[in-house]
Amino acid sequence: MTSGLTQPTAPTTAHEPKPVQRAPRGQWWRNQALVVWALLLVCLPLSRLVNESFPSISLVVNVVVLGLFLAVVAFGQGLVVLTGGIDLSVASSVALGAYVTGALWTAGLPVAAAVLVAVAVCAGVGAVNGLIISRFGFPAFIVTLAVGTILGSVLLGMARGAPAQRSPEVLSALFRQDTTVIGIPAAVWLFVAVAVVGLFIQHKTTLGVRAYALGNSVAAARNSRVDVGRTTVSVYAVAGAAYGLAGVMLLGYASGADLNVGEPWLLPSIAAVVVGGAAIRGGSGSYGGTIAGALLLTLLGIDISATGLSEGYKQIVYGAVIVIALLGSRLAGRKD
Repeated sequence: MTSGLTQPTAPTTAHEPKPVQRAPRGQWWRNQALVVWALLLVCLPLSRLVNESFPSISLVVNVVVLGLFLAVVAFGQGLVVLTGGIDLSVASSVALGAYVTGALWTAGLPVAAAVLVAVAVCAGVGAVNGLIISRFGFPAFIVTLAVGTILGSVLLGMARGAPAQRSPEVLSALFRQDTTVIGIPAAVWLFVAVAVVGLFIQHKTTLGVRAYALGNSVAAARNSRVDVGRTTVSVYAVAGAAYGLAGVMLLGYASGADLNVGEPWLLPSIAAVVVGGAAIRGGSGSYGGTIAGALLLTLLGIDISATGLSEGYKQIVYGAVIVIALLGSRLAGRKD
């Protein structure tokens, strides 16, 4: 079966063989992304079933603003999934980004410097994940779970039961409804910027191309002279930086953050990637689909909250969505 689309492959020269790719699967990831965007458009007006004030411009803005955090976290998770891995250190890395930013700012460091240091530290944690995975060949979920657990314990020891970190005023101002640019909330523009940068990194850079190559075939990537170890470290480092940035944003949004700030984002980050059409075994997916998945899950979360149901129901929905998406992907693969 032929397809008008091909997955990105690792860069080659005239003397290097191209990586062997999996057979096309009916453009499943692209079709699924379109389906999720369509579902999002359908679910917006259906939100009126749980609240008579829905749908509204305010609802759309809230979905975009709250979806921003999930879109950033899911970008990092999506890169890892492209390589065939899964990152369970999300919660600790998000908390690390928020904690370091707040602590450094409180200590007198300028906001911009505190943010850069926090993101860099989180990137370093991600690089450690990638280094262990590539050097020793351990499963990604085991390594990231262990590193995340260690990091969480270290943060708990550093905090010493201290109250939540305060947010710099400039970060809090970014997420206020009255902070606008040409009449549009600044947080919406942040979402647009995240989408553009994420699409560029995943689909137009060497890192993104090599992430696809690793997910398709590590052996073929090596034959194409791709440095598998360096690529793995880079992918996890960029993912860690994304988690740290999400932590910084959450610190500003809530005007403060404690060490539990990252807990709600692990399962949704995986759900957004899978719902958006990425293959859980790696090698295919699009950040456009991940964005759609993030917005759809955010809308569902808002609707659940509007019904007065507890947070636990959101986790049930996220888990069910992942299972359904995986079953759909498996069925689509069999048909091809």
